[in-house]
Parts: sequence; structure tokens; C-alpha cells
Amino acid sequence: MDSSPECSLYVHIPFCASKCDYCDFFSLAKGSSVAPGYVRALVNEARWYASACSVERWKTIYIGGGTPSLLEPESIESLIQGLVEASGSRLSPGEITLEVNPQSLTEGKLAAAKNSGVTRLSMGIQSLCDNALKSVHRNCSSKKALEALELVNSKWNGSLNLDVMAGLPGQSRDEYLNSVEKILSWNADHISLYTLTIEDGTPLARRIEHGEFWDEDEADAQWMLGRDLVEKAGFKQYEVSNFAKKGFESRHNLAYWRQENYIGIGAGATGTVYSFDGEPHALRWTDTTDISRYTDFWLSTDTASERDMTRDERDLPRDVENLDAETLEFEFLMMALRTLEGVSEDEYRRRYTRAGWNGNLSERLGENGLWKKYTDKGMTTPVKDGRYALNKKGILFLNSFLRELI
Repeated sequence: MDSSPECSLYVHIPFCASKCDYCDFFSLAKGSSVAPGYVRALVNEARWYASACSVERWKTIYIGGGTPSLLEPESIESLIQGLVEASGSRLSPGEITLEVNPQSLTEGKLAAAKNSGVTRLSMGIQSLCDNALKSVHRNCSSKKALEALELVNSKWNGSLNLDVMAGLPGQSRDEYLNSVEKILSWNADHISLYTLTIEDGTPLARRIEHGEFWDEDEADAQWMLGRDLVEKAGFKQYEVSNFAKKGFESRHNLAYWRQENYIGIGAGATGTVYSFDGEPHALRWTDTTDISRYTDFWLSTDTASERDMTRDERDLPRDVENLDAETLEFEFLMMALRTLEGVSEDEYRRRYTRAGWNGNLSERLGENGLWKKYTDKGMTTPVKDGRYALNKKGILFLNSFLRELI
């Protein structure tokens, strides 16, 4: 594998007490605990990739799921300590995020997060409307969510992101806006504001296929009204669904949007390592979703052994995809244009001049064609210092722009 002295690390905890009807992430309803063996397997995998990719330091660590807050306090501490030490660096990552569910967050788990160096919590509130939460079988009540917010407010001094979702079944516009206002009254410095998406194969999708009513236009209207409230509260939108107080943008997510290397570990996790020396290419892998196979493999790895550190990559329990320059170039534009900072002409030229393009970003975006069309519609920001970006109106039509860009 190509070396990556600094890269981000995503860690997947694929267990939930129960699964929400809208969720299409890989997770299993496993009750209220996570087996310690899975945590040890994660650390072993992190060590392997740190060695294979010559990682000297994790820029960021993001522990997501699933429900990472199902981990017991001692598992939280041992996991994060093991992950940080895996790179062999004495320097802590610039950001360590732990996703938590209000239902499973306790004072002990919060203390463990703080003691182990977590700098940022991301809490999935989604709504404070009990009818909406019940409608998607979310394992949390508004009462429990408010109790968790009170706990964090009194015991946590790090960064805090709160997730909010528009368009949930059983949630009126007034109830949604009331939820947003209440959530904004807490001391978050980052808000992730989503619109419910109906994903194929989920229980919610099947309900709608069988005739349950869901109004997509109302969901979009709720989101835009919620955005107005969030911005009035002092948050600045910097990506399609993300808003932050100044200096509190998610560094980990920015790594994705800027096409930087990231290692993904854990059952179902995806990672990508890029190379721009010569023809651009990348290796992308997704770990097996077979929990037993994943855990057995990585627990059998003696991470102190040189033999295991250099084992054949073909043995790893994962699916691998080799990405070509054309795929990477389009992904670069797609991800960069999700953000309000947009895409840099210099960065585009550095990466893709040798990939069959002439490195001319204005020509690629259609400065006299497609980009001009969106500019005439008031959907772009003025080009400055070679940076092209859609504005707050424009990113609402990002999918349409990308379809035309292809």
C-alpha cells in the first residue's frame, strides 16, 4: 500500500440497541453491550494499517456507528488509547470524535471519553418530538434526549455536535421548528441538519412502498426553515448539511471532502488511500460485514509479530476496489462542491493535470457553459483566487449540477 504519514482514521462500531427504520448504515441490533473482543480486534487492525501505510500520526479519529456509546467506559478508554498508540506517535490527533446516543450515554462513559482524549462528541438527537421518534422506531425519547443534553452541559467541556433531522413521519412543521429551537438552546458549537432520505431496502422505504404517506416537499421546506434558525443562532453553513461556530468545523469530515487519505477499520468500514504521483489512482476497501469473520481474523493477528505486519494483503477480510483517474477526478469535484469553500484551481491542477485533463478547472466546470448557467441563476459565488464554489442556494441543486457535469 502507498505510504500516508498523516491520515484520518474512521472506526466503525456496528452495534445498536435497536435499528431505526430509516438507517441504511451497516449495523446490527445487539442489545446493550459490545463484546470486548471486537474492541481488541479494532486496535489490531489499526496497528496493521499504521504499519502498512507508514502512518506517523492520525490527523483525526472518528468513532462512529452504529452506536459507539454502547461501549462500556473501560472499553472506550482502552479503544482510544490503543488507536492513538497504534501510529507510534506521541502526538495526539488534532480531533477525536465519539458518536453517542442519548439513550446509552452515562456519566461514566462521558468521563471515560474525556479521560481518553476525546475532543468532540457527536450526539444524534434528530428530534424532540416523541411521535416522530416512535414513528421511525428510534430508541430514544425526548425526555431521555434532554437528560443527556443536561449531562453533557454539566460534565463536558469539549466540542459538541448535535444531529437534527427534518421530514420525519409524525412530525409537523411546528414540532420540527420547536425541536430545532430547543436544541439550539444548548451549548453546541456544531449542528448537522439533515433531511430524511428514503433509502432503498430500509423498513421505512418498505412502509412507503406499501402506501404510507410521506411528503418530500414538506421535508425540504422544514429543512430550509431549520437552516434559517440555525444561522440566526450564529452558526455558519460550510457544507450541504453542516453548520459550525467559527473554528469548530469537523476536521474529520473536511478530510473526506478534500480527498485526503483515511483509513477505515471495523466491520463494514471503508477506507481510501490516494496517490497523485504519476497517474492518479487510489485503493478503496470495505471490511467484511461478517462480525465473526472480522473479529476472528484480527484477534488472531499478533501485532508484535513482523510476520503479521507484512502478511499478504490478499488475506485481509475486505473487498478491494482500485479507482482510476477519471473516477477520482469526478469524486474530487463532487465532494469539494459539497462545501461552501468549493474547489481550488491550484489543487485541481496539482492533482489532475496528468490525468487526461489539461488542469484547467474553469474549462472543466464550463465557465462559459455549465458554470455560467448556474451563475446566471444566482447559484455560485464570485470566483476569487481561482476558487469555484456553489452558494447556499446552489448546493441545494448540487445533484443536478453533477448530473450535467458528467
